[in-house]
Amino acid sequence: MALPRRSRAALLVCCGTLFLGVLDGAALNLALPSLQRDLRLATAELQWVAASNALVRASLTLLCGAIADRYGRRRIFRLGLGVFVVGSLACSVAPDAVWLVGSRGLQGAGGALMAPPALALITSLFPDAGQRGRALGTWSATAGVSAACGPLVGGVLVQAAGWRSVFWVGVGGAALLYLGTWLLPEGRVDGPPRRLDAVGNALAALALVGFTFTLIDGPSRGWTSGAVLVAGAVGLAAALGYAPAARRRADPVLDPAHLAVPALRGAVLSAVVAYLALGGFTFVNTFHLQQVLGFSPLATGLLTLPTTVGTLILANVSGRVVGRHGGRLPATVGHLCFVASMTLLALVVATDAWLPLLLVGYLLLGAGMGLVNPPATNAAVTSLPGDRAGVASAITSAARQVGTNLGVAGLGAVLVSVLAASGQPTDDLARVAADSGQEYVTALRVAYGLVAVIAALAAGATWRLFRPPPARTEVVTNARLSATTPVTTPTR
Repeated sequence: MALPRRSRAALLVCCGTLFLGVLDGAALNLALPSLQRDLRLATAELQWVAASNALVRASLTLLCGAIADRYGRRRIFRLGLGVFVVGSLACSVAPDAVWLVGSRGLQGAGGALMAPPALALITSLFPDAGQRGRALGTWSATAGVSAACGPLVGGVLVQAAGWRSVFWVGVGGAALLYLGTWLLPEGRVDGPPRRLDAVGNALAALALVGFTFTLIDGPSRGWTSGAVLVAGAVGLAAALGYAPAARRRADPVLDPAHLAVPALRGAVLSAVVAYLALGGFTFVNTFHLQQVLGFSPLATGLLTLPTTVGTLILANVSGRVVGRHGGRLPATVGHLCFVASMTLLALVVATDAWLPLLLVGYLLLGAGMGLVNPPATNAAVTSLPGDRAGVASAITSAARQVGTNLGVAGLGAVLVSVLAASGQPTDDLARVAADSGQEYVTALRVAYGLVAVIAALAAGATWRLFRPPPARTEVVTNARLSATTPVTTPTR
């Protein structure tokens, strides 16, 4: 059955905002070497520039999903577009690291306001399971393709007009998409509005900020420095304190009972690992191609095209498989593609690497993204009741941002730590990569090998978590503890 014309247009608007948000970050990674030279940023500052957008989005997305369910999804969607435009404009005129990091955070706040209502609106626009599967496949393909083709767009813009031009795309694109929001339904959830969980959201944000600070500033400040130890302790305390605090809330921002659904845990795991691999790769690989191998920003962007092609082709295939047979097989094979990609890159990356083998590694990475995204998205939005569509979509959106944040912060920390252990200065990553290419390649191999191990573990876990049970018992959340009899429904 073909998708209705108006619904297709609304789907285009929703996917367009996702494309802009993800494209912006991916394109910025291509501009990092020139940005570091222009603003004279230390390596830790550069990581904060790359990670701040995803950090804020991950911290606020769950709360914004609840806000969208409460105040209307189209209204919050439009608000997010406006905030994103303001943040993009601020980024384009940033004079220093503090301004740029803050502006990237403002962009992230706009993205957090846009993504949950967009995905929830898609779910409501396509109630038919087959149509919804195709629509979610389009959304997932957009997420992967925008992240994969960001370096190409960034390369063109950086070489033609400098790194500040990367942010102009977001301004113009968001203005056009705002005109299309009249196609969207209001998207207000029937029944009493959900209460907002400020305490739970604050604890989740503190955990993310604490761990990110530890990973980014640990190598430069020292892992045993006071600031790093305090940040790690605050992050750990907030993470451990979240579950007890959530159980005392009638309607927590993320009910721990939701994660009792194996498929939802699989969706979260898949999204985190996929975007850890892609986010970390785009951050560290740009220095290898530009500073070690000597390619221009445009050539660097062109070399990443196999990632885009793999994502585009396999996302469509995966979406169809998910609609007919479930997400177990494509999600597991996707993680195995990550294993193959990272293992191959760890073996062949060098100061004089043979390009065909690098391109195969990039293609496998894109294939993994295309295969993993549809089952992760579908599992998230179908695992919870319809009145929690905003929260369900926020969970997978937040998981993607957490993965991106971990990729930039975690792989960056591995890279800097290995370089420091070999006696290399680490305050200027672009200069180190250019002057000490062999040492940078060695650090890169360690980082890629670590991702391969993580992806292998995720493949095994995904195969178990996406196993279809004979029957599913509806999750009883804290807000519904008065229900006395669980509802059992057949599941394919």
